Amino acid sequence: MTQFEGTLIAGRYEIREHIATGGMASVFKTWDHRVERLVAMKVLRSLDKNDLRAVERFRREARAAAALAHPNAVTIYDFVEEFGQYFLVMEYIHGPTLKKEILDRRHLHALETLEIAAQVCAVLQVAHTRGFIHRDIKPQNIMLASSGATVTSAGSLLVKLTDFGIVRVAEDAGLTNSGIVLGTADYLSPEQARGEKLTASSDLYSLGVVMFEMLAGRPPFIGPTAVSIAMQHASTYPPPLHQFNANVPPALEQIVMKALEKEPEDRFLSAAEMQQALRQCAKELQLQARAHQTVPSPQLVPHNFQPGASGQGQFHSPGYGQH
Repeated sequence: MTQFEGTLIAGRYEIREHIATGGMASVFKTWDHRVERLVAMKVLRSLDKNDLRAVERFRREARAAAALAHPNAVTIYDFVEEFGQYFLVMEYIHGPTLKKEILDRRHLHALETLEIAAQVCAVLQVAHTRGFIHRDIKPQNIMLASSGATVTSAGSLLVKLTDFGIVRVAEDAGLTNSGIVLGTADYLSPEQARGEKLTASSDLYSLGVVMFEMLAGRPPFIGPTAVSIAMQHASTYPPPLHQFNANVPPALEQIVMKALEKEPEDRFLSAAEMQQALRQCAKELQLQARAHQTVPSPQLVPHNFQPGASGQGQFHSPGYGQH
């Protein structure tokens, strides 16, 4: 049991169960007695309460995230200061993180990958239009909620992006190592790895890394240290995606590789443009799948185009991401 389990915060939030711990926060399943619902309570362990600048930054970021109010963003309910700690109260997602889904299954279906990325693009487009850069797109921060048994059926998958603004707070408070958040170097954009100014395109690069991992079962760059991985992001081109998964459709690989271009101007111009490419690719793959299904020989149907294939499209135990 952690120090917070069983604690009542602000006279209404009963912390019940520890869910996850990361470099900047711990997350707890919490019961809100006032409205009688489960919520997720995030404790910013690394935030120094005496650093008034960092605290005020966190408050502003929490307000901005709460104002985002997008279906694909985890809803922020409250911000509480108590016991010398800062608590962020947010929507509780009954579903796994994308990271857990990748670890459980290794390769995701091409259509799943397209749908997940398209929904992330939807919320990023709104955030970017408001001048808000996420800075930490990674599968641990992408939650999966489903109303059905499979995610390849239209409308059965809901993606939720969490942790807007947390990294900016950490950077301002001096909690990062040369601008690199420990444990997330796998998803850094080249400009972030070089310590340069970030733009909306940086989020799209990180999303490209996430897509690569969904399809390959691993990120494009691996190494013994966070710094060695960051250096690869800064100067090394990624290996071909089909090298790790021969079933990846070429059109989908092209989208991923465009998102992973080293220079921001060579990537998609916006999240909206990337989403449009993703939706068009999904439409073409669905048409191809229907055409193949009319052919009597089942071996002619690419395995990764079959919705409902064994072990694919299934959600597992609920969970909340590590941060």
